[in-house]
Amino acid sequence: MTLIKVVLVLSFLGLVVWAFRNRGRVGLRAGTRLLALILTAAAIASVLQPDIAQRAANVLGVTRGTDLVLYGLTVVFVLTSVGTYFRFREQDRRLVEIVRSGAIRDSILSEGMPGSKNADTQTGQE
Repeated sequence: MTLIKVVLVLSFLGLVVWAFRNRGRVGLRAGTRLLALILTAAAIASVLQPDIAQRAANVLGVTRGTDLVLYGLTVVFVLTSVGTYFRFREQDRRLVEIVRSGAIRDSILSEGMPGSKNADTQTGQE
């Protein structure tokens, strides 16, 4: 086995161990964990036996195994980017709600409820 194969296999194993040991921060669901294990096993198998990717490419009608891997990585990248976009958009929406409610609360605490006697006397409009 060549040095690059050893490095790649150890890297894949290290990433999986790191992801599962840091469960609190990573937050992987059961289905995602199973998919991660399957993909890691497939990656290690394709590193150890490179003709696996070529056989899969032949079955799917792709010319080369490397092209199949590239297509797969492209799909994963697009899905990850779209998921990240929607997650950030939801986070921005929540942040806007929190800031608005904080601003309203601060205004009420400093000036009183609009239309109340307290609010009118503090602004000198009585």
